[in-house]
Amino acid sequence: MKGLRRRQLWADSLLLLVTLIWGGTFVMVKDAVASYPVFPFLTLRFGLATCALVLVGWRRLAELDWRQVGAGVLLGLFLFAGYVFQTVGLRYTSASNAGFITGFSVVLVPLFSAVLLHRPPALKSLLGVSFALVGLGLLTLSHFRRAFRGDFLVLLCALSFALHIITVSAFAPHMDPLTLTIVQMVTVTAISAAVAFVRHPSFWRLRAPWFAASFTGILATAAAFAIQTTMQRFTTPTHTALIFSAEPVFAALLSVLLTEDVMKGQDVAGGILIVLGTMVSEIRWSDAVARWVSRFLAPHYVTALLLVMIALADPLSLGRGLLWAGALNLLTVVGPLVVFKRELRRGAISDWHISDRRERLQFMPAFALILAIGIPLFLLLLFDGPRPFLVLFSSALALTLVEMLVTVWWKISGHVSTVALEATIATAFLGAWASPLLLLIPLVAWARVKVGAHTVMQTLIGGLAGVAASLLSLHLYSIL
Repeated sequence: MKGLRRRQLWADSLLLLVTLIWGGTFVMVKDAVASYPVFPFLTLRFGLATCALVLVGWRRLAELDWRQVGAGVLLGLFLFAGYVFQTVGLRYTSASNAGFITGFSVVLVPLFSAVLLHRPPALKSLLGVSFALVGLGLLTLSHFRRAFRGDFLVLLCALSFALHIITVSAFAPHMDPLTLTIVQMVTVTAISAAVAFVRHPSFWRLRAPWFAASFTGILATAAAFAIQTTMQRFTTPTHTALIFSAEPVFAALLSVLLTEDVMKGQDVAGGILIVLGTMVSEIRWSDAVARWVSRFLAPHYVTALLLVMIALADPLSLGRGLLWAGALNLLTVVGPLVVFKRELRRGAISDWHISDRRERLQFMPAFALILAIGIPLFLLLLFDGPRPFLVLFSSALALTLVEMLVTVWWKISGHVSTVALEATIATAFLGAWASPLLLLIPLVAWARVKVGAHTVMQTLIGGLAGVAASLLSLHLYSIL
């Protein structure tokens, strides 16, 4: 069992490395085509990839038949279109935008499958497409005039890649994947070379970006394909899909770190929604996923993360905000966990989340929870702490007291109410880029219902209570 887990960990790590390499290609290609023609660059890139793959699988080429050649050429045409649109688009838009919009291809696959392969899309696929469409709108409309041409070309790239994915799913199960890939590479190389010689007949005299062509051709294409096909045998499709959804994130991070690319709040929110759309459409929403969400998006984990995020809204100093966030985490998160652990050991409570309504009314858990909110609020008032934290803790104390009162005869979801409260306040202070945090509310609600911890009504009332408490606190602090 340990051996299987170790192999899966290695597989996931190597797939994450592949994803990082793919994310890095956006910055590299953008720099390369800024001074070198697009089609000659594609010729070099895919020519090197072809040579690398032929060295590995030349013996299998003897088994090629015309059916495999035809399928490979068709796949190569879609691949060629995708990389042409992406590479040209990178001339007119940022590497971060190109990465996020290229990732949009994953959520398009279910829609194209429904039309071309007569496979009705699942509800999760439609939900993923909805998230991604909203994200695409935020990402492109934030700079409609400045980079719309590039964004549109990269969107055509996403459409081409989606068609490529669907065609691969139709042909790959019946053919050798390595020989099919070699034919694709040869097709892209041949077409790119033909167009290059027509449009740039003397391109061979120019100084070629060999490092970028080698990196993208050998590492990002040939080696990445070999790692992917080998390692996917040792991990799950869900793990693979989630890991690959990080490609646009790596592209954005590297673009910001290595270039002068600046992402506005609306761009960040759009990119997050596209990645979430990809994850939603690929995850198998099972009982195991619900347990995972219920455990790791529990209030104490979410609170710890959002306190750090809210610290970014401190207008005086980032260091001051982070210092407050660290101190509040000790009092609000660590303190109650120590108390609950002791109560759990002596049998006073049955689980970490105190699912039993009667256990919530016991003195020690209730007292620890009130102190964990009341003491930080007192310190914030005494030392004039950051305003976002004042709003958060005052609304949290009010919400906790109301929940305890309701618990006398009923129960609402503390998970959902806490996440709703914190996500709403974080979005209010951080701005548009933090708006995807609001999606945590339905996600946690679904998980709590799925694991049987709460009813639909209890999660619904919990979410409404959390949002109402946060909006009321924001309004009161705005007029004080």
